[in-house]
Amino acid sequence: MTNESHVQAIIANMIDTFAFLSGNSPRVQFVRTAACARIETDLPLPIFNRVFGYKPDGDAAAEVGSIAESYRARGMRCSWHTYSHAPDGAVVQALRANGFEFGGSLTGMAAALEGRTFSAERVPGLRISAIRTEEELASFKRVFVAEYGLPDALAAAFTDAFAFDPTGKARYYLASLNGEPVGSAMTYGEGDAAGLYTVATLKAFRSRGIGSAVTAYALRDMQESGIKLAILQASPMGTNLYRRLGFDDAVTINVHVG
Repeated sequence: MTNESHVQAIIANMIDTFAFLSGNSPRVQFVRTAACARIETDLPLPIFNRVFGYKPDGDAAAEVGSIAESYRARGMRCSWHTYSHAPDGAVVQALRANGFEFGGSLTGMAAALEGRTFSAERVPGLRISAIRTEEELASFKRVFVAEYGLPDALAAAFTDAFAFDPTGKARYYLASLNGEPVGSAMTYGEGDAAGLYTVATLKAFRSRGIGSAVTAYALRDMQESGIKLAILQASPMGTNLYRRLGFDDAVTINVHVG
């Protein structure tokens, strides 16, 4: 399962993506040190209250407790990642000692893009395009945030982080069915690797192949940009979709919540 270079690309891209997102919102802070990479906010959003990477620099239990307190002081819970390719019993023990519980897992996946053809079954009336305007970006936000069921004010604060990137590393995609926005995707990266994020379909339009279609479109756009490796973190619901598109499992991302 483990290709070390793919694993490192998955983790590094995830960290870089959330560092980019945090820079677009005054409500979100990204902290990166030699020992830890994490994101935090006063918004009740697990996606923005996470520790992506941690290496003990001393007493693991005390360090974990100190980091956890920065979230708890805001009244937030923290989601803490550990990775199957580098299990660390001391960190897991420190998490347990500080009240963290196992909350599930994601699958880090990768797909080589060179020489591949990415296609999906045609969906009549579906149009997918890269987002160019603020109006299109607003539609993208409405689609992907709908899955969270957030109050309007919280949804607006959350989606502030998804802004146009003048460097071109972040790209957004919108799928519309007969003119109605129904699907979304985002990519982030440059050089050899890019990550795929926020693949979403409005609930009423699921099981029609829209998710596969917007993913395939984004992958083709990566290829045209010279990207050689596509990476993502899949929920249990999404892993089979991505396997059908040619992604391979690379690492299990265990999520501890506390």
